[in-house]
Amino acid sequence: MQRANRRFIIFLLAFLIFSTIASLAVWPFIRELQTPEYQEVFAAWITELGFRGVFVLFCIQILQVIVAPFPGGPVQILSGVVYGTWGGLGIMMAGWVAATVLIFSLVRRFGLPLVKRILGEDALNTWSFLANEKKASLVVFILFLIPGLPKSFLVYLGPLTKLSMFQFTLISVVARFPALLSSTAMGDAAMQGNWPLFFAVFSVTAAAGILGIHYKDRIVSRFRE
Repeated sequence: MQRANRRFIIFLLAFLIFSTIASLAVWPFIRELQTPEYQEVFAAWITELGFRGVFVLFCIQILQVIVAPFPGGPVQILSGVVYGTWGGLGIMMAGWVAATVLIFSLVRRFGLPLVKRILGEDALNTWSFLANEKKASLVVFILFLIPGLPKSFLVYLGPLTKLSMFQFTLISVVARFPALLSSTAMGDAAMQGNWPLFFAVFSVTAAAGILGIHYKDRIVSRFRE
């Protein structure tokens, strides 16, 4: 028992140290990706890498999910710029699945203490209702589908439900499909100079995001009740 606790503490410290170092190292890069000038430079660099660029975007998507506060929108749009709507979508989906499986496995192995360390006590209390939710599959699907809710946080909370890894991953992929598709479609439209399509998708996505952010507390409260 003591050996198991010691292994858990060592793993937890290593994970926290790695996450902190990765966050500090990558945060300036993620922040710069939100500026149009740097996006052009980055897109050109990815194009020059050829197939290796797929791996770079794949890894960035995984890191974005693991380090929950990082915004994923700029990377998803750039993926559409470089590889088109469906190619970019495939890369982003693959990265999402890989990160989800990794996080799910770690949380199922080390449990609530790991989630509490990463997300904090307040976030855990806010979303604690998921652990006892009888209709977890429907609730998780709705939460992933609604724009503006913290999707990366949900990945850490999913393993606390009664869903299996396969069920949770499948639900999250299906629910995330519209948002990821809209992002890569915007990138592809911008690359093709199809600005009417770009602004149409952007307007719908922005409106949905604003509504999701505005009503997210009410939605979560309703589920908690």
